[in-house]
Amino acid sequence: MPGWHAKTKDLVAGGKLKVAGIVQEQHPDRAVLYMQWQKMDWPVLADPFNELGVKVVPITLLIDEHGIIRFRNPKGKDLTTFLETNYSDEAGVAAKAQGWPTDIKGLEALRERSPENALVRFRLGVAYRQRFDSKERQPGDFKEAITFWKGALALDPDQYIWRRRIQQYGPRLDKPYSFYDWVHQAREEITARGEKSHSLMAEPRGSEFAHPGAGEVMAEQVHPDPEGKVTRDGASLVNLRAVVVPSTKGDGKALRVHLHFLPDSKKLVHWSNDVGPLSFFIEEGQEVVIQDQSIGAAPKGIVLSSEERVVEFEIRSVGGKALPETLKGSAFYFVCEDENGTCQYLRQDVELEL
Repeated sequence: MPGWHAKTKDLVAGGKLKVAGIVQEQHPDRAVLYMQWQKMDWPVLADPFNELGVKVVPITLLIDEHGIIRFRNPKGKDLTTFLETNYSDEAGVAAKAQGWPTDIKGLEALRERSPENALVRFRLGVAYRQRFDSKERQPGDFKEAITFWKGALALDPDQYIWRRRIQQYGPRLDKPYSFYDWVHQAREEITARGEKSHSLMAEPRGSEFAHPGAGEVMAEQVHPDPEGKVTRDGASLVNLRAVVVPSTKGDGKALRVHLHFLPDSKKLVHWSNDVGPLSFFIEEGQEVVIQDQSIGAAPKGIVLSSEERVVEFEIRSVGGKALPETLKGSAFYFVCEDENGTCQYLRQDVELEL
């Protein structure tokens, strides 16, 4: 993209050419931040639902004034030919997009009519993840997104775009590169220029920053409650949603786990931040290797808060063996009921289906 920007800059300034970008990105606002960082000034369109139907990126298209593609991945001489040719609307009417629905209800209706349509499954995954990142989030949205993306990729395993959506949240061994390791550098350099960096609707975390490779093996942990004496969260004061993301390689040797803990707002539950953070431990005696564990930090200087806290970690097999069907662990946290209510140290047992 930067190469074509340099080649076409004078043509754009002279009014001979218009340039636009299209991103196949689940979070288009991240592309906006990247554009701000790199000082790219052309318009960018977002295609999270893959309306273009592309399987790989990047691609470059030369499109005439009638909306007809004349060159795909052109060479330098093709650009000259394109600019010197007067094209006619050969089809009589420029092609128009079909206008598929992008909402969950509309896409679910399409899936009922075409249950084996891979594109419908992919777009359903996009829609569920979009709702997960919004204020309208429903329990299970992230899990539904991963399920539909897996189904789409199983039907069309050559689809690079769909594979990347799963890899974005999956284990290190399945990543071609770190997806968003540039975000911190971009913000620092934008701030140093005296600008305010573009805000993101959904902050990248954990797996989205992780680089390919083995990752860091967790140090030996001392379980805080090996005899199970800590009171269980029987009243479900904190709700848990678990999502297990597999490797797209299909070898069954690595998974990434996302655990989302959220205090129950209907019961007026809050984290108690002045006592200690949330922690998570895998039960002993299970033949797996745990790597890259990260836990969402408590906000500084705030005694009570009710934000979602996310625990992420990777599970690797031992000695080439298959992973177990289930994995057991426990979360420990301090919570208070209402602002002046009872505060407790509680345990929530978790059994993950791998």
